[in-house]
Amino acid sequence: MNKQKTKEPYDAMEELRPQCLNPELEPLAHELYDLSVKGSEPVWDELSEEAFKASPELREKFLTASHSGMNDAQKKIIEFVGSEEPLSKSHEVLFHGIADAMAWQLIGHQLCHARRFYKEQSPVNLKESNFESVVFCAEDMARKNPGSISVISDLTSFVQVGDLLTMDSRGGITIVEVKEGKKNHEIMEFLNFFAETQCPRAFENFAREHGKSGVKQLQRMMRQMQRMGHVTEVMETGKSLDPDTDQHISIPDEFIYIGKWDDELNEVLEGSDAKSWAIKDVDDCLFIGAYSKEAMKGFGHFAFNAWLESFEGGIGSPRFRLIDSMSGPLALPVFNLNITEQHKFDLLFGRKHVCLGLNISAFLEKLKAEGIKVREATNKEVSQMEQKGAHPYKWNGKAIYLGNGKEEMLLMDGIFMRIFFHGQRPVDTVKAVLGNLPSEQSETEPPKGANE
Repeated sequence: MNKQKTKEPYDAMEELRPQCLNPELEPLAHELYDLSVKGSEPVWDELSEEAFKASPELREKFLTASHSGMNDAQKKIIEFVGSEEPLSKSHEVLFHGIADAMAWQLIGHQLCHARRFYKEQSPVNLKESNFESVVFCAEDMARKNPGSISVISDLTSFVQVGDLLTMDSRGGITIVEVKEGKKNHEIMEFLNFFAETQCPRAFENFAREHGKSGVKQLQRMMRQMQRMGHVTEVMETGKSLDPDTDQHISIPDEFIYIGKWDDELNEVLEGSDAKSWAIKDVDDCLFIGAYSKEAMKGFGHFAFNAWLESFEGGIGSPRFRLIDSMSGPLALPVFNLNITEQHKFDLLFGRKHVCLGLNISAFLEKLKAEGIKVREATNKEVSQMEQKGAHPYKWNGKAIYLGNGKEEMLLMDGIFMRIFFHGQRPVDTVKAVLGNLPSEQSETEPPKGANE
């Protein structure tokens, strides 16, 4: 997300230029959305926060209806991928977005959990992916466990641990790895044997029997199992050791309220309905502009860039289109946003264009006014962090530390992800993260947001 990583020259007419899905896909998008997000609609009249908490039967009824719709949506995607129909870029974005929307619902929209699933791997080419065994397993689990859903990981853009993300009708989540073939079964039998016996000579005997290729396959399967165990442990306890990085992960137990800018977004969307454009700022630093296709199609984004620059936003200030959430693996897709259904489809199919920009100068000044300490990182500090694989955001060539008097953190892309694509207010986000950074941990996930 770091816009300063690009070497392309800034062009106000190209930056934030409108994008949309192929309009021909809108009927299909509506059908998949209704199934994947609104499957539980028949139960909505019965829902209230009190009733949902008090009645296990109502929760199960709600989840069963929701999962039934998700299963039908996934079947339609699988049927299309397996057909002779060409898979366009718009199809890919739509299908990943629908699958992501389902997965985000299963994990309660929690970015701190989504990050554990994402391993920065390239998306799977759906037409070339051979996942018949995974599809069979997902369908078999749906038959054996009525009311459950098993989202196929390859259909999503961020679930990259396990082959299936499964939730039963009572809300229990399981990560499933599908293995087929004689060799895989032999390895699984060996791992089960070792888990029971802890035989010290077991690996030596395995290597002698199966050779180098068998050992490599065993190592791959062990890494997969470790990753699955890690993600499960984080979701259940909030603490775990990441097997890929050897970092201790800690997520605060309590849900932390983090203010949202949903109201401002809805205000500009409705304003653009009335007069073709509307603008708004959040915390005096996050700029939002909404433009209707008819009146502002060619230059709404140019007007937004000029507006941001007029407030000393700087060409290095991060800026995005709201529809960019459909291509960001850890972003909430448009389907999950707290806006009207009409506005969701207006965004996806080009009738609306929403630009977002964070004025870094104003952002830092606002943080200072709220008691947050802001300082430039030294070259030594930046070098040490980069050696650990961190890539801090740099403003005017300098990395920035933010602190509350007890803890400090580098300003990095994760903060921007939460602000732009999870609708969190800029100042609230920084305060919440800084307030939940225990110094004894190597890595601390941002807190769970009660309203995420």
